[in-house]
Amino acid sequence: TVFDSSMQMLRNVPHLAIIPLVILWFGIGEEAKIFLVAIGTAFPLYLNTFHGIRTVDSKLIEMARVYGLGPVPLFWRVILPGAMPSILVGLRFSLGLMWLTLIVAETISASSGIGYMTMNAREFLQTDVVVLGIIVYALLGKLADFITRLLEARALAWHPTYRLTATRGATS
Repeated sequence: TVFDSSMQMLRNVPHLAIIPLVILWFGIGEEAKIFLVAIGTAFPLYLNTFHGIRTVDSKLIEMARVYGLGPVPLFWRVILPGAMPSILVGLRFSLGLMWLTLIVAETISASSGIGYMTMNAREFLQTDVVVLGIIVYALLGKLADFITRLLEARALAWHPTYRLTATRGATS
């Protein structure tokens, strides 16, 4: 798996370490933030998806082949549903990294955004605005996690392990 080893090599480079390069390539606009968020969230999502696919029960795959499922139906009906719990864990983890990346990108190099607002407030010793920025980030992070948990509860309603825990977790 040459692709996986290449991904692992790239994954070990901290995505925040390439901020100077991203500024040179994209400037300090929205494109730079989008690029950094994409790089930062891609690897956790990839790793969890890769793990989920590799851990799909081989007996289910064998049974699907015995029933005559071709490669495409096998993917959609067996592999993807079997990997979905891991994919959704990767999504939740990626959302956390997304907020971290966005905060750092906006505080280091941005001309707009909550991070930019808090950095300007810091310059003028406006503690209330800095605290407000932190609270807004916390609330947005909680909202993103709540929405992901609802998606998880809906996408995994068929899964015996997630029937009770996903709906209970979505409300907490």
